[in-house]
Amino acid sequence: MNVLLRYTVAFAAGVLLHAVLTINATVMIGVVATLAVVLAGLLLLPQSPRYLLGVVTLLLFVGLGWLRTPSPDIPADLEQVTAYKAVVSSLPETRAKTYKIEVEIQQVKTQNQWQSRQGKVLIYLDKNAPKPHYGEVLLIRGAPRRVEPPLNPAQFDYQRFLALKQLHFQHYLKATDFVLVAQNQGLWHKKWAYWASDWADAALRRLVPWEREYAVAKAMTLGLRDEMDADLVAAYSAAGAVHVLSVSGFHITVFMWLITWALSRLEKRKYGRWLYLGLTLTILWFYAVLTGLSAPVIRSALMFSLYLLAKPLGKQSSIAHALFGSALLLLATDPLLLYSVSFQLSYAALSGIIFLQPTLYQSLSFKDWFVDKIWAITTVALTAQLATFPVAVYYFHQFPTYFLLANPFVVALGIAMLPVAFVAIALSWIPYLSEALGWVLTGITWLLNETVLLVERLPFSVLEGLSFTWLETLVVYAIIGCLLALGYYKLRPWLWAAAALSAGLLVWQWTEIQQYRSQQIMVVHAVPRHTVVSLIKGQRAVLVADSAFFEPDRKPYNFYLKNFYTQRGIAHVTQEALELPSEKLGVVKPTAWGKIIVWQGRKLLLVEQKIAAFPSLKADVVLVRNTAYKKADDLRRTFGQQPLVFDGTTKWYATDTLQKAAQQARLPWRFVHREGAVVMQR
Repeated sequence: MNVLLRYTVAFAAGVLLHAVLTINATVMIGVVATLAVVLAGLLLLPQSPRYLLGVVTLLLFVGLGWLRTPSPDIPADLEQVTAYKAVVSSLPETRAKTYKIEVEIQQVKTQNQWQSRQGKVLIYLDKNAPKPHYGEVLLIRGAPRRVEPPLNPAQFDYQRFLALKQLHFQHYLKATDFVLVAQNQGLWHKKWAYWASDWADAALRRLVPWEREYAVAKAMTLGLRDEMDADLVAAYSAAGAVHVLSVSGFHITVFMWLITWALSRLEKRKYGRWLYLGLTLTILWFYAVLTGLSAPVIRSALMFSLYLLAKPLGKQSSIAHALFGSALLLLATDPLLLYSVSFQLSYAALSGIIFLQPTLYQSLSFKDWFVDKIWAITTVALTAQLATFPVAVYYFHQFPTYFLLANPFVVALGIAMLPVAFVAIALSWIPYLSEALGWVLTGITWLLNETVLLVERLPFSVLEGLSFTWLETLVVYAIIGCLLALGYYKLRPWLWAAAALSAGLLVWQWTEIQQYRSQQIMVVHAVPRHTVVSLIKGQRAVLVADSAFFEPDRKPYNFYLKNFYTQRGIAHVTQEALELPSEKLGVVKPTAWGKIIVWQGRKLLLVEQKIAAFPSLKADVVLVRNTAYKKADDLRRTFGQQPLVFDGTTKWYATDTLQKAAQQARLPWRFVHREGAVVMQR
């Protein structure tokens, strides 16, 4: 095993152990110091045991990974402040209705006095307000709110996602909620990077007049997807081409090819090697700055830098050393990157391409140049997809069926587009020539988009509803590893190991399917401003909700329910709107005071207005919606001690009052917006 890979795996193990192993930091420092002394002693011995030396070194890296991982630091009283002063610490991201920015707190106001405080807040700023810039200091009225945990089963854990970025609070601001009080208080290198990114973005905006094509050109050259609509991103995902939308190894490879072609003659001159290296690294990192020093670009630029530096420093150039060396350096800088989906997918794809693609490519040979290049692109797509599909299924629960069909065209058009984009941005100040390059760039990007959309329209372009647990994901990677070892070592035990793991995975999946077929669940979901009820029997579900929930873009469904349905193996969903219930389905029935849902012998009463007395019906659940009641006394007179559920359609001012009253009187009332979804199983 590659030595840098061993150290990287050991360091990553230390990062993971930090989440499950609670040890006093002083004790761990002592352990690491002891391991360092032992390692130094072993290195001084004339003939130190090689095995012991390796074990101590790996344990040392595990300890360093544990020590380097930051402990969660959550300010406890930010919700009590009345105002705070903060500096913009990120490049503003344009959303449909808001600007999304990160700010770092400098001071907070509590009880009419200011005091220094540290912390980060995620700001969603109304687009009617002026767009802030990096380094500006804002005086903000009000208090940020703690990011809430997921309230529905299997819902995307946005709280954990932000916590891994040390973000625990968020704040929605209108134009009147803040004022600009100072400028230029950010780090100089970030300020310059974001300025360069804004300049390149403005150049692209002028060069590419069509909105859709501009959004894709911006994503591919600058790594910023904020101008792309969700449908277009979904189309690239369905075609297995979403990787081209974030600047990564593919883009840097094309960029490096351009640099190599332009500077290749320098290497033949005296001192040309060093001049070539200096110019190459300068241009490479200038491009990284141009993208705003985004994490994927830094990963790729660092890897290529390590690769380029090896030869002039008298070391053998090894793309594997560069890959694992860059991963180790990045994790040492920010250990929480290990939990980043982008980081995991990026290094998985590069590992597959580096270690598997050459062998697969050499398995077939073609005399025709064009066919050979198509085969080369196909092998890159195959190996990258093989290395990433377990992680992709774990996070996204889908697989692009026609990725082999789409990738040759996407890669070819990407290779054609990126040089034109780089040259167009560089020459954007030259009249007429820049306009001509802009139209060429627009045409290539249009063709790329149409190719992706064509693939997405094909039947069964995406296999959805796939699900792996984290343990199943590890088993799939173990099977792939055993098969690769079988191909390399040609030893039968690897075949038996792969077969045993595969059989175990099949039994596991079969057991889950049997559980899905016998399940019977009723769920009142926690969805803001909506009533949403799932009625699940076997692998079929009836989704009952107000009609506003069934938006064409399916955003609410995808965020709150999709993962849950995938996790429970739901194969068919029938939608039922509360306002227009289907007589054929017969699940929702109107009443004088609301509605009643009758399903599999259960009754769910939906109370939408005040009623004089509790209906003479035996109900499993009484759901109060649309702020039908605002006073606890009215509810107690009508329903007594009957368990009640209040969904997301009840206004916050009413639920706060009702929840306090319920706690004081110890009433069996559930408020889904605070306590989470109500799940009832048989």
